[in-house]
Amino acid sequence: MAEQHSIIDLLTKKEALYTELLAIVDEESRSLSSIALDRLWAFTEEKSRLSMEIEALRDEILEMASARLGIQTGSVPMHLRELPRLFSEHEPMVARSVESIIFIKGKIRKIAETSVSFVENYLETVEEIIQMLTSSTSATKIYGMDRHLMEPGGSLLIHGEA
Repeated sequence: MAEQHSIIDLLTKKEALYTELLAIVDEESRSLSSIALDRLWAFTEEKSRLSMEIEALRDEILEMASARLGIQTGSVPMHLRELPRLFSEHEPMVARSVESIIFIKGKIRKIAETSVSFVENYLETVEEIIQMLTSSTSATKIYGMDRHLMEPGGSLLIHGEA
């Protein structure tokens, strides 16, 4: 009889842990859905607007630089670092602006990479936990106590437990 209480205790503890995990996953899900999606969409719209304005300015700068070189706009790729030489009458100011732009672009790239990496790592971890907890055993034949084949997809007690 002690064995029954032991197994019941173990299963009760396991059920309690799953219940606790369910509460955390549920709270996590609510937190993710309340991330203020409206703010994220607003950020996306604002980034899109700013990107379009930056692209328009880039085109204007490229036209001015091309005119200085006497070439057709867009016929030759040009790096920002070439601008101080092309506009030598404003070289110190142009050089300072160019270096500042390059620095800011680098910071934006690093923040974006960190954000993407964080989200990917987080989602990968969540996926692994969900997979571990809900993995299907459909490819494995499972036999019950009566030695009859059971329906696939149930939880295994041993070996890749779901």
